[in-house]
Amino acid sequence: MSNNQLDELKNKAAELGDEVKHSAKEAQLQGEKALDDLKHSAKEVKLEAEKKVDELKRDAEVRHAEDKAAVTEKVEDLKVKAESAKVAAQEKFDHLKEEAGHKLDEAKQKAAELKQEASVKLDELKVQASEKFDELKKKATETLGKFKKDDQA
Repeated sequence: MSNNQLDELKNKAAELGDEVKHSAKEAQLQGEKALDDLKHSAKEVKLEAEKKVDELKRDAEVRHAEDKAAVTEKVEDLKVKAESAKVAAQEKFDHLKEEAGHKLDEAKQKAAELKQEASVKLDELKVQASEKFDELKKKATETLGKFKKDDQA
């Protein structure tokens, strides 16, 4: 294996690391977006509730008891919806976080495999280099021996 191939393996491992970082950042951004969407929805729900309460206050002078029950019911519904939206956003965030964790684990595994492959290939190259060196050393010794014979003759 040449230095280029070893460099390619190193580059692939680095690229996988970068991909994992990007995937984790993307998952984090998606989670943050979901949370921002939830906050926005909660503000809209709150604004809607405030509008309803103001309207009901004006009508309350005429039908106080009737409207008070309607406000209470509406507020409870909005609380349930807000809580439901919060739970949904948290579940989505947890799912994205778990997904990012899995992708990170997969990338770590792939990087470990590439590292192992590179290590094996490097060991093979060392053996080949050692064998080639021994072979060249043997040839050099033989050639040196021939020169000594020629000089003695």
